[in-house]
Amino acid sequence: MSSTQAEAPQAENCPLCDNKPRFMPLWFQENTETWIKCDICLVWCHAACLKLPSEECERIDEYHCPKCAISHGPSTLRKSLREHSRINYADLENGLTGNPYKWKRVLDSKLFVKPKFPKVRGDQLTLDWVRTFGLDEPILIDNPDGLDMKMPSKDITVSYIAATVGYDTPVDVIEQPSWNLYQWANYFDGPKRDQVLNVISLEISGTPLGDSIVRPRIVRELDWCENVWPKELKAFEYPKVQLYCLMSIKDSFTDFHIDFGGTSVFYHVIKGSKIFYFVRPTPPNLKKYSRWISSPEQSMTFFADLVKDCYEVRICAVIGGNFLHGYNIGGQLAIYEIEKRVDVPIKYRFPYFEKICWYAGKKYYRILKENPDSLSQREEKGLVELALFLSKLSSKLERNSKVSSEERHSIKENIPTEVRDPAKLSRRLSRRINKHITRNNEEIDAQLDSTNNYELHEVYANERSGSSPEFRLNTPTKIRLKIVSRKRNIEDINIEDSEDNKGVNEMANNMTDSSNEHQAKRILLTSQTNDTEGLFGDKRDGSPLTPQSGSTISWHEEDKHLEKL
Repeated sequence: MSSTQAEAPQAENCPLCDNKPRFMPLWFQENTETWIKCDICLVWCHAACLKLPSEECERIDEYHCPKCAISHGPSTLRKSLREHSRINYADLENGLTGNPYKWKRVLDSKLFVKPKFPKVRGDQLTLDWVRTFGLDEPILIDNPDGLDMKMPSKDITVSYIAATVGYDTPVDVIEQPSWNLYQWANYFDGPKRDQVLNVISLEISGTPLGDSIVRPRIVRELDWCENVWPKELKAFEYPKVQLYCLMSIKDSFTDFHIDFGGTSVFYHVIKGSKIFYFVRPTPPNLKKYSRWISSPEQSMTFFADLVKDCYEVRICAVIGGNFLHGYNIGGQLAIYEIEKRVDVPIKYRFPYFEKICWYAGKKYYRILKENPDSLSQREEKGLVELALFLSKLSSKLERNSKVSSEERHSIKENIPTEVRDPAKLSRRLSRRINKHITRNNEEIDAQLDSTNNYELHEVYANERSGSSPEFRLNTPTKIRLKIVSRKRNIEDINIEDSEDNKGVNEMANNMTDSSNEHQAKRILLTSQTNDTEGLFGDKRDGSPLTPQSGSTISWHEEDKHLEKL
């Protein structure tokens, strides 16, 4: 397919979908998951709608759609087929199972998108940063200074890990289920390895090695195991998923998966390097994942072939851990439902998932009573879904509910003893969060009504925005900035704009300073002229973009993109 790295559209239909034949041949039906983009007009289409077999797509270097081919000539083919050679997955699974490098052959045959994930310094990754930008995509941290963490030395060895954690500790080695750490260390340090093996689930909390490690501060602040799970219960039971030691041989491969319960994960590479392949968890991709993971042909199908884009990230034994948090509640619940629907074994799910959700509901209900304005918009949206999830669980305990006795017992077992009336808690949580959101919307609407003497230009502080917006006016004029802050406080500021716009930009910088208690969530720029130009910085380090002339920018949080008016 085209080697361009622009992101494909999220919609499942392409511009040519209406032209599909009524009776489709089998190859056409199977090829509707393959997309190809014209390198001239940049429009994405199903390969099937273009009547292009997938093997033909893999041979194309630069693709020209039928319309563009008239003026730019036909598509060009690759000079070498090595990078896009067709892989026979049936042969890999059935005939080449003894080949330890089979997945390397698959990966070497693919082209992956090089992502532009945010890179931040360790001292930048704070709760305020997460409140603003969220955790919707991977974050790369080149310099760990400021993360307030403690990790093992780069000189650590597998033998040392085995001795510290315990030689008799069982490890889940892929294809060797009954090994312990002593056997693993002998294999890892051995002179010759006839298999490519992988350890990805060695949890080390409570061991001397685990006790010597301190997770990054931001992880400790977000983790529900730290913040909602009762501390007095930790000595007896808790979700033991906070510290993992991953040890992999060169060319080892772990197939595509979603971490249990939709948890977020931190990784710190101590030695060597690790390559990650990411697929965006969009609703269409989650549907494809759900079908793929429950398919009998899963082991013969490379999941990245089923989606439009797969991102490759290279980073340089790995320490990592999983954690649930309040900034992706909806995503976590969605993954939990997928795990139940496809019947993922309990062993491979997040331990005590429903129980920790009840604890989270209990804590957030208290916050909604005592300090609701401290919640971010991401948490508010997630709490609506959490309340609905808990309500569904409690409704299954009613006498007239049609659930099995086994499911009823499981739900009861995962309700904490502190939650004496689960139905009452879920109802109260739902009422509180919906009342809180309604009140905030009414306050904002009332403030917007007061701007009727001005032309209104709305600018939303977005997840992808930077921390230093710029406003530029064509002519000196009196403007009015209306700030809807994170604390829901509202201020009117009138600024006489100088010719160099210093007054406006200084105010804009102050509004988005993370140390300012009135950090702007939404900024309303109003003026008495029609020649206003606005621009938000888009860089994660806070530096502004070069101003664009002749355009008014409206930045909407829901759209997650800049839109010229």
